[in-house]
Amino acid sequence: MQFPYFIFICIIVIFSSCIDNTEDTIIASVNEDDLLLSDVIKEMSLQTSDSTFFVRHYMNEWIRKQLMLYHAEINLSIDMQDYHKQIDEYRSSLLIYAYQQQLINQNFDTTIAIESVTEYYNQYKEQFKLNKNIFMGRYIVIDKSAPKLSKLSKWYKSDKQEYLVELEDYCQQFAKEYYLADSNWQYFSVINNKLPEIIKKEESFLKNIKSVYFEDEQFLHYIYIKDYKIKGSVSPLALEKEKIRNVLLNKNKIEYLKQLEDELYQNGLALKKIKIY
Repeated sequence: MQFPYFIFICIIVIFSSCIDNTEDTIIASVNEDDLLLSDVIKEMSLQTSDSTFFVRHYMNEWIRKQLMLYHAEINLSIDMQDYHKQIDEYRSSLLIYAYQQQLINQNFDTTIAIESVTEYYNQYKEQFKLNKNIFMGRYIVIDKSAPKLSKLSKWYKSDKQEYLVELEDYCQQFAKEYYLADSNWQYFSVINNKLPEIIKKEESFLKNIKSVYFEDEQFLHYIYIKDYKIKGSVSPLALEKEKIRNVLLNKNKIEYLKQLEDELYQNGLALKKIKIY
């Protein structure tokens, strides 16, 4: 859209900081609504490299929006009261939510004691069912050309402390990939998907295999199963801690905000800001 007064607008924008007008300048109008130059300048960033382009673009967008809004109000006039109500409710919800988040960020204690997590887990244990097989163990991928493979075959399935130290040192030097945190539960599918050939019967494998290795053209894949749990059994607390913590945290937030509402209500009554007829 071209405007005959565009050059005039550009000059005003460039020299606006040097001009002291008692009345603001109108640069566009749609029906009864005016766009003021000062409103455009307020939206302009200090980093704007082309102020004339910015004003032109902003003005065009404003005109299009006002025209759409005008025709929307005309055509939706019968239902406008409902829209106003929805807008007011949405605004109220946004303000309340922003205020609640501010209070939570400033005053809410996010600490959840491990005792509370454990108590919740024990109370609702049967609700925590595994949707996948899990295991505790080790997984090592090593090149076939690596040294001391015979010792690795002994170390990877041992629980002797001196062997575990040797295993850690060996993996750091030669392993392409390794996982030795055998006190942590892990989904077996994570390891299974890395094997040369996927184990289709995971449950049978976990029940019957303690230690094994697989090979492809270049690498050996060692697996040691220290413990396991089958899909459908109760999930261990270690896997559910964070989920339970979030549940308890949300519960505490709800209680905190309810308490805040009650306090505001009681204060309103005490200060006679509330009148009930």
